[in-house]
Amino acid sequence: MSERRAPRLAAAALLAAVALAAPAEAQRMRTMTSARQLQGEGRVNVALQYGAGRLRVSPTRGDLLYRMELRYDDARVRPVSEYDRAAGRLKLGVEGRDHRGRGRGDDDEQHATIELTPRVPMELSLTFGAGEADVELGGLALTDVHVQTGASQTVVSFGRPNRVAARRVKVDAGAAELRVSGLGNTRSPRFEFSGGVGEATLDFGGTWTQSATAQIDMGVGAVRLRIPRSLGVKVVRDSFLSSFDASGMVKRGNAWYSRNYAQARYKLDLSIHSAVGSVDVDWID
Repeated sequence: MSERRAPRLAAAALLAAVALAAPAEAQRMRTMTSARQLQGEGRVNVALQYGAGRLRVSPTRGDLLYRMELRYDDARVRPVSEYDRAAGRLKLGVEGRDHRGRGRGDDDEQHATIELTPRVPMELSLTFGAGEADVELGGLALTDVHVQTGASQTVVSFGRPNRVAARRVKVDAGAAELRVSGLGNTRSPRFEFSGGVGEATLDFGGTWTQSATAQIDMGVGAVRLRIPRSLGVKVVRDSFLSSFDASGMVKRGNAWYSRNYAQARYKLDLSIHSAVGSVDVDWID
């Protein structure tokens, strides 16, 4: 074989290998759509689980209990759409395959759009791993909310008042950049937030209908609290090496109080534990 032909044959072999590999990679990606009509449900327990990629959650319209569209890596995960009407349990999202797809994935290509009915009271558990999530829960009928995030950029919004009063709103964040807005719209008397490493913004704006307590535990990072001026606010802080911006508040004993605390119709009592980082308060109208 001539020296000139050898490089050409090697290049041809490489191109052939790429041509064969590309369809195999493309075939790993699948799409799926799933939906279910309402059937007179009185309440439902909803579990959403999504590992990595882009996730969007919002209320649905019409007579659907839910609607879900997925694009996923079939070698790494399998779609989940399970409904037990008798038990009132709905499970949506994806689950990992234990025996396949341990290599580099196509997280940028994976995405999910999930819509939930606002017409049925529901207890919602949402677990999101890595990537970007845009979660709009405003206008639903949430009786309890628990959101868990990993290494992600996550926005959770309650853009409209909840149709019922939620018993609790709980958020657990890992190494995340997190923003939660409209917490007042949940009509909940109890908020819980825990964060590992990252930045979190908790916006308590919205339509308040009762007083509430909030427990905030932050490891290493920054927490920004956005609080309506109309609320009476009390802050008890147990911090190690964190700074606290208490502008607009006065200290009495071991707590800080907004100047309108005694006169305010609704009150928000916060207990904050922060190890290393900062806690800032922004007053909003």
